[in-house]
Amino acid sequence: MKQGSGPTAVARAAFALACAAALAAHAQQRPAPATPQAQAQAPQAAPPVRLRLAGSLCNSMTSQALTSQLVPPLSSTASPGNSVNGAMLERMEQQRDGYFGRLDTLVPFNGLYAVGQADQSFATDYGSRYTYGLEWELYKDGRFESKRQLERLRLEGKTQYLQLLRDTSQRQVQEQLLAVEQMRNRLLAVLYEREANAVRPVLERRRQELAAGRATRADVAEMEFKAERAQLRMRHYAGSRDVLVYPQAQELINRIEDVQLQPNPELADRAFERSPDAQLLAVQGERAGILPRREDDLSVRLYLERSKDFDRGPYNAAGVRVRIPLDGDRGLQQAAQASRDLYAEQRESVRAALSQKLALLSERLRLKQNDMRLLQAENRMVRQKLELACYRMDHPVASLPVDADRDVEELTLRLWELQREILTARLDVLEVLTEISAIVKPREPGELYSLSSQPR
Repeated sequence: MKQGSGPTAVARAAFALACAAALAAHAQQRPAPATPQAQAQAPQAAPPVRLRLAGSLCNSMTSQALTSQLVPPLSSTASPGNSVNGAMLERMEQQRDGYFGRLDTLVPFNGLYAVGQADQSFATDYGSRYTYGLEWELYKDGRFESKRQLERLRLEGKTQYLQLLRDTSQRQVQEQLLAVEQMRNRLLAVLYEREANAVRPVLERRRQELAAGRATRADVAEMEFKAERAQLRMRHYAGSRDVLVYPQAQELINRIEDVQLQPNPELADRAFERSPDAQLLAVQGERAGILPRREDDLSVRLYLERSKDFDRGPYNAAGVRVRIPLDGDRGLQQAAQASRDLYAEQRESVRAALSQKLALLSERLRLKQNDMRLLQAENRMVRQKLELACYRMDHPVASLPVDADRDVEELTLRLWELQREILTARLDVLEVLTEISAIVKPREPGELYSLSSQPR
């Protein structure tokens, strides 16, 4: 048999014919190369349409509404007359010295009596008798007892007044904290409304990206959540009703991070000096010392009389009548001293409690200020990232395959959230400062804090 003949040669020839047919069919389907003139005339394929929401965000990122970290002026719909406890406490503080002064100027009874007595005998031989004159009682039912009763009455009046002052002060603190809370509600209503307006176009863009296949359902769900949160919170805070007028401390609120409290020992001494509880315990300690004594049952009376007996004519007489109890003091002095010591210990306990509470609130205030400064630092960082994203949007970098448009949108929304957190943090610090002020009761701001400029 000759070489190259037979079934093997036939198979090879069939395979060569099949390959040639395939190449011819591929050549027929492939378009001929276009000439340069044809390439110039042929329309190029349009790139995907980009929703340049980020461009408008970059242009508006420096707007006053977004960059401001100051609480805007907020007007309350409440009547100034609703704050009854503040006006009442101020009036009671002004009237306290006058009221205590009137109590201290009360004069006890001097113990002087006009006395008299007349008798008529039923026997015809005796006739009548009489006595009249003056008696001066020194102890029981006299000057000494009256002085002790008046002292007890004076201390009772001071105790009741200080109790009312303490209760009014507590209600006034509650009013102040409620006013700050209502101010926070009104501020949050404004800020969540701004957030809702900022999230709405971003949500619409995500939905368009989802339809174009450039976003996932999770991306859309995240924006829907942010939009729903802003709407729900806005409706909640906008529907809250004002009961009290907001604190008139706009300048302080917008410089709250610069507040530096006076030293704690100075604040503690001032708080103890002006504490209604400490003053009340001092008065109660004095009142506890007024216990019964032997002198309460002692009677010494000086008298001057003119008398007429049945069998004698009128005559004048002067002398002293004494009645002395034959019992001891039954340990009353020791009980009185024990009561005074107890109230003195309670005053020291109040001093320690005030110092501890001031230390706790001072630390909380500094922590709130620290949190606020951290939020401000994060705000600066996010703004720098946003500026870089805006630059990359117009000057794409091939080595950074990141969607700059989406970065701009998300960073802008984060700036709105940071603005809300920073402004509410200001009111958090104000709330703690209000609690400290209620304890110290400063007559002027300098007794409580000073404002020092710090780099922001």
